[in-house]
Amino acid sequence: MWVITVFEQKDVRVFEYTNKGEAIQALQRFDKTTVKNAVLSYTK
Repeated sequence: MWVITVFEQKDVRVFEYTNKGEAIQALQRFDKTTVKNAVLSYTK
């Protein structure tokens, strides 16, 4: 499972994806002016 973790000022949001391509596309869709800290990771 691929996980995007987005760190905002007071919040943390987590998004789960089944494949890497889908996760990368989602990560690229985030607005770069509002989301400055996001991590893409893989977990079993």
